[in-house]
Amino acid sequence: MNNFGNDSTQLIATAFVFGLSSLAFASLPFIYILINGLTKAKNGQTHSSSIISIFISAFVAHLISCIFFMLGIKLLDVLSAIYEPNYFQNKIFSIFWAREESEVFNLANAKGTMEDKGAYLQLYMVQLVLDWILLLSFWLVIFTATAYGTIQAKKDNMNVSFLQIFVWILISNVVGFFIFVLWAKIASLAMFIPNGEDLLNKIYNMYKVIFNG
Repeated sequence: MNNFGNDSTQLIATAFVFGLSSLAFASLPFIYILINGLTKAKNGQTHSSSIISIFISAFVAHLISCIFFMLGIKLLDVLSAIYEPNYFQNKIFSIFWAREESEVFNLANAKGTMEDKGAYLQLYMVQLVLDWILLLSFWLVIFTATAYGTIQAKKDNMNVSFLQIFVWILISNVVGFFIFVLWAKIASLAMFIPNGEDLLNKIYNMYKVIFNG
């Protein structure tokens, strides 16, 4: 039985597969429920309390999805412990979170062959998608919360005032922000970010780089 691929190209490819899987488990259930809930709200299929319940449902689905993924990774690490302790949590996800080609090659002991470069290109595309999801995730929550607040304010009152709309939007955004923070904390655990970092720090640092040029 091989050590899940000692070959450098295989290591990078494995990081691509498991990194992509972690991204799917940590984001798709949450995003799907938010978008589905917004669609139902626009079609008049929900009531006022749905603002909180939809965010909570999205978080619960996210939590369950992340727990299952983490258990799967820890089980794989138990099975591979004969070769290397915490192989996936430490080795594979460290490669996935590396953001420079030289760093990836160093972690994978790659020599920079065409196969290595091809595997890195696949990995880089997933990393790029992840970075964009992180950059847009906060705004997705804000947009969804604002849309919920506006829809529910207009639904509950025939002659709604701007103050009522503002109050609904404010409540929705406070709930949305709280759930977003919880989402990021849980997702950070499920994506096995090295060195004790979390997604909130990464999002902050990415915006800091953008605004500082």
